[in-house]
Amino acid sequence: MKEKLDELKKQGAKIYSFSKLGTFNNCQYEYYKSYINKEKGIENVYTLMGSQLHDGIEAIYSNEKTIDNLRDDYSNKLVELDLLGVKFPNEKIGDSWKADIGHFLNNFNKIDKKMLLEKLIVFEIDDGIWMQGYIDSISPSDHGKPFVNIIDWKTSSKFSGKKLQEAGRQLLMYKYGLEKTTNHKVDKIMWFMLKYVYVCHKLKNGKTKQKMCNRGKWVKEIKKSLEKDLHNLGIEEFELELLLDKAIEENKLTYLPTEIQSKYWLEDCVVEYKATEDNLNELKDYVLKTINEIESKNKKNEDEWEPVEIDKYNSFYCSVLCGHRKTCKFYKQYLEENADGFDKKDKKDEFDIFG
Repeated sequence: MKEKLDELKKQGAKIYSFSKLGTFNNCQYEYYKSYINKEKGIENVYTLMGSQLHDGIEAIYSNEKTIDNLRDDYSNKLVELDLLGVKFPNEKIGDSWKADIGHFLNNFNKIDKKMLLEKLIVFEIDDGIWMQGYIDSISPSDHGKPFVNIIDWKTSSKFSGKKLQEAGRQLLMYKYGLEKTTNHKVDKIMWFMLKYVYVCHKLKNGKTKQKMCNRGKWVKEIKKSLEKDLHNLGIEEFELELLLDKAIEENKLTYLPTEIQSKYWLEDCVVEYKATEDNLNELKDYVLKTINEIESKNKKNEDEWEPVEIDKYNSFYCSVLCGHRKTCKFYKQYLEENADGFDKKDKKDEFDIFG
């Protein structure tokens, strides 16, 4: 695949990645600065820590590192970024993210299957239009050869609504590309959501109920169920509150009665995305439509590349995630026009990103 990619580049072929298309649909001006002007943007804490965790997980599955190595690397990277001034949007958000990932690392369960890691795929999606991407992991399916499963490690928040479809397209692209370039048939496409865990317990009918919770506060998120369990055991209200407060503070059930401790268990949060025929057709339409729009733009005329419409709902992306947040004239204009709407602290924090 690497040789194929190099050859295509020599030929001047049109080669796109899923992230490249996503950038264009998110903000054409960001695409222009990144891919037309070739301006190197700045990283953010989420992408840097996400890459570090991806690399560490890959190293564990390739038997190059242990989980202890990964924990140490993770802690050192956080310290390094803090010293460099690469921070989370605020302390509360940072503490929550670190609590979720910390729980994942402290409760790491290695999947007991052989895995092909960081698989490069290069495939032609239409005449003269090529896509490339790296699949995090490919593992054997329970259905046997030639079936495989695709797993993508995610450190982001869970997907819903429009975000679910956008993220699902990437998994669909991996499936389409792998089946087009190999003899494999993809059984399941899945995300391994590092920040989340399934809290499980048995129902009276014998079925298992799962609740998707943030790892760093999973006990708090099942508080109502725990209250009911404690009431059923006849625990007095005062003692009940003390027990729950301690369990939530420690994010463990250790201090609760053994009947409750044995009722619940945790499972890693692996979420499947259904690869329907409609979804696959929508993916191809999305790719071709986006590429046609990109190719129709005048690469020498900056004004043709429209910025995302910035408002209070999406300004987080512009202020934290965009690689050109310190130089974007549109975001700077947004801050200046809305300066009166920020309180003094927020205003200072927003303008500080421009140094």
